[in-house]
Amino acid sequence: MNSVVTSLLTSLGITLIAELSLSLLLGISGKDLAIIAAANLLTNPAVNYCAYWAIFLFTYRNPYTILIILILELLAVFIEFLIYKPLLRFERFGKLKLSFLLNGASFLAGIIVSIIIRIV
Repeated sequence: MNSVVTSLLTSLGITLIAELSLSLLLGISGKDLAIIAAANLLTNPAVNYCAYWAIFLFTYRNPYTILIILILELLAVFIEFLIYKPLLRFERFGKLKLSFLLNGASFLAGIIVSIIIRIV
């Protein structure tokens, strides 16, 4: 399988594990979990594919790459918020905060996995 496709699937898997695990810890269940998973199926592959292009064009630690990834992540937060706002029943705190929290957790999980892979 193409290495980009493998990487995209791995990123999606890490994101789903991180966000759904945190969702369960927050007490989110049922249909809301499915909505969170579906939102990630829409945003994660596009964000990661664009990030790979940024890395290809500018290298990994280039300021442009970092800025592009930051913008992509913020877009994912906003798009997922737009999905959550009318659909999620979870009301413990705002849907925008939830989107930031879940995306932050999955971003952090991705960084941790990347570090572990480089060490091993």
